Amino acid sequence: MDIYTVVRTLHSYLRWAVLILALIVIVRALIGYAQKKDFTAGDARNGLFFMISADTQLLLGLLLYFWLSPVGVKAFSTGQAMKVPELRYFAVEHIAVMLIAWVLIHVGYSRVKKLSSQVAKHKTALIFYGIALILILSRVPWTARPLLRN
Repeated sequence: MDIYTVVRTLHSYLRWAVLILALIVIVRALIGYAQKKDFTAGDARNGLFFMISADTQLLLGLLLYFWLSPVGVKAFSTGQAMKVPELRYFAVEHIAVMLIAWVLIHVGYSRVKKLSSQVAKHKTALIFYGIALILILSRVPWTARPLLRN
């Protein structure tokens, strides 16, 4: 098994950890905001784990995009990156939207830490992590894409 296959497989499986953690932090934020509960150490820890999983996913994705994958930055060398929908998806859309989601996760985590109001912490987490999850869901390759088949 080559390094490209290993990293691509890890990147594919880690998405489930990111999605599960996103759901956990969003549901907890929604409940905390709706019921005006305190923002607990568990809420902060879940947000941290969500951010770490997104960081790890970004690192693997950048390895694929810049060095390992033929559908990352290498797709631009052929002049086909914007003409072929499958290439455009990975070379432009997937990475751009995921980077925006990653930034939202980090900004949300940072803002939550700085707030003093418990309800405001839940509301901020809900907004930032919720938008990030929507963006992530919009660009996860759910179906088998022809360019990725071995």
